[in-house]
Amino acid sequence: MSRNKFDIRTYKKENEICKIVEELGSHILTETSHTFKTFGSITILEAAKKSALKYSNKAKEKPAIVLIDIVLAANRNYNKVVEPNIRKIEENYPELKSIKDLENLLKRKTKKEFFLFWGHKDEKKYKTLTLLLERIQKLKKVYKEVNSDYKIINKWAQNANILEVKKDIIGSIPNISIATVQHLRMNFGIDTVKPDQRVKEVLETEFDIEKINDLKGILAVEQIASITKYKVIEIDQIFVKFGSGYYNKNAKLNIKVIAKNLKDLNVLTDIISKATLLTERQIIQL
Repeated sequence: MSRNKFDIRTYKKENEICKIVEELGSHILTETSHTFKTFGSITILEAAKKSALKYSNKAKEKPAIVLIDIVLAANRNYNKVVEPNIRKIEENYPELKSIKDLENLLKRKTKKEFFLFWGHKDEKKYKTLTLLLERIQKLKKVYKEVNSDYKIINKWAQNANILEVKKDIIGSIPNISIATVQHLRMNFGIDTVKPDQRVKEVLETEFDIEKINDLKGILAVEQIASITKYKVIEIDQIFVKFGSGYYNKNAKLNIKVIAKNLKDLNVLTDIISKATLLTERQIIQL
């Protein structure tokens, strides 16, 4: 799919898109919302703006930690199985900052020791990390004039073409998806979106977009950002925080059935919303 073959306005009018985004952003972070531990009970929009402002900070200070974080985060529940391990690594290895530090750590530790270090016994992710470090070494040779880990990966991120991701030096690594490429680009300074499960759920549920793949998810969020005048990364963060805080993927359909039954029994919409965590607009549309 090319960029000019998808149009979000096929699904929602511009004023509807703006209204939906503002509504999602007005909700308060819940305990399951991404970054709740960092920001507490503030609105999703406030948290999204704060997250977007500092999104690249850690990549500048500790690129090694960010690479570990991104590799571990692929297809995993971040709050439950990734964040606790990242916090532990930062506490126990405060000296682990540069990519060279990470390379040396990999050389010193056996595979079994490294699994204990990052909290996951996952052969594929271990291989992905080692290949990623090898490709970054190749990038250093391409951008010889650049003298920092962050700037080297930022150079790559600026030039990466998501329409031909499998031809990319990093995108061609086995088990690295478009979502992981986008996650890297976001962390290393690009205003873009990671089309993960949460983002896709919001696009499907709130904007009625069907059959979303990674590329369609990226294009949809880019267009929503353009229409609403938010940064792409801000829309990404609104969707991630709302999806993680207000959706239960395994029970979503059952919750909607329950909500419709309550609505048919003339229970007030705001009460149904509080009980099910569905938005009032979702309930009205049932």
